[in-house]
Amino acid sequence: MPNTHISMNKETRILLIEDKQHDIDLFKREVQKFGIQFTLNSISSFVVIPDALHDYRPDIIVCDYVLSNLQPVDAVTVLKNLADDIPFIIYSSVLDEAIVVQCMKAGASDYIFKEHSGRLGPAIHNILEKRRVREELKQSQERFNTLAKVSTVGIFLATADGRYLYVNERWSSITGLSPDAAIGDGFLQAVHSHDRKRITTEWNRCVRDQAPFRSEYRIQRPSDSSELWVLGEALPEFIKGGQVAGFVGTITDITYLMNSEIEIDSSRKQLRALTVRLQSVREEERKFISREIHDDLGQALTGLRMDLVWLTNKVSNGDDSVNQRLKSMMQLTDTTIYKVRKIATDLRPGILDDIGLAAAIEWHARDVGERAEIIFSFELNEEIQLNEQTATAFFRIFQESLTNVIRHAEASHVHVTLKKEGNTVVMSIEDDGRGIALNELSDPRSVGILGMRERAAVFGGEVSVIGVPNKGTTVRARIPLT
Repeated sequence: MPNTHISMNKETRILLIEDKQHDIDLFKREVQKFGIQFTLNSISSFVVIPDALHDYRPDIIVCDYVLSNLQPVDAVTVLKNLADDIPFIIYSSVLDEAIVVQCMKAGASDYIFKEHSGRLGPAIHNILEKRRVREELKQSQERFNTLAKVSTVGIFLATADGRYLYVNERWSSITGLSPDAAIGDGFLQAVHSHDRKRITTEWNRCVRDQAPFRSEYRIQRPSDSSELWVLGEALPEFIKGGQVAGFVGTITDITYLMNSEIEIDSSRKQLRALTVRLQSVREEERKFISREIHDDLGQALTGLRMDLVWLTNKVSNGDDSVNQRLKSMMQLTDTTIYKVRKIATDLRPGILDDIGLAAAIEWHARDVGERAEIIFSFELNEEIQLNEQTATAFFRIFQESLTNVIRHAEASHVHVTLKKEGNTVVMSIEDDGRGIALNELSDPRSVGILGMRERAAVFGGEVSVIGVPNKGTTVRARIPLT
């Protein structure tokens, strides 16, 4: 059947070199019978071929070489010289196998004996279809070359066994390696010596498994020894039957991004170090202020209370108004002593330094429970030994967790565990409240959760917060012992 692209969308311009009207009419019938839409320009002499080519611009030439005084092969040569890019068919009543072979070698597209004119339609169709495919392939190649030339990324083509066939200009400008030097496995010269073994292994695995390739690595330009980072990617190209024809890949200069990531990572480390320092200074200041308040102010208030007791005993039989004033002063002193102790404990609970983390957790929980009407239960391993900084981190995370429970959870029971898992200490705080929502976890205003995570991260640990609606929230802190 004829190709619809040829027969329906475009009229084929045919130049027929023939002097017999009978053969011209036969030609028309056979081509029409096949369904090809065409216009025909018939000439009867080789002499007018140049003018016909210029004015008519045919898509295909069909000629009877007997019209010329040339040998068949010479007639073909003349036509090739006049119209090298136009396919042509020898259409003759003379049939000789040796002549056919010579004409085909000289450049004829086909040779059809007039007694077999039924082959004309299929032959014209096949020749024009091949020409169309070649032109589309040529256009595709030109488009690829244009895209490769203006591309901002390096492009490479490789065989099924991973050997480079082609690199574009951008690839060469990134790597500093010429296209000729990159062919085969020469591209590895551009890979930094520290990354070459890894990239070779990854590329060979990609080729072996016929799988996509993606990796970040360094380039060391041979031209100036400068270093830069690239992202290399490649995909296999498959042909019919599922076989790999080769690989198409790109490299992208990501030096700026990598340097930015390094700077960000460095800044992050500096900020974390600063956080550690600030937390350490803060805890030291709290400890100092707590001791000053407890020792100096507490002792002064205790001394004042003793004097008030002595004075009360001395004037016990005095004026009632005096006794009442002394009693009021005594109550105020007791209240102040309690508040001073509370402030000192809130700043830094002495029990944390004196007895340990487990005792401090239980003491703080019971204090919170009395005020917030929350019932606590405990599973605390009191044998866990922690340094001062790690114990403080756990205690502050616990304090922040209880603050969130009181403010948001609407819980009535909290279960606290402190245990050792391998070389890691794990603290878990589980409440039976409403359960924290996902949007609350990601809320940038949730600085409490961020602070807990940062405290654990300082020691190489982590804090996870999981909420189940109407069932509660679990805060789990994990910090390595080392």
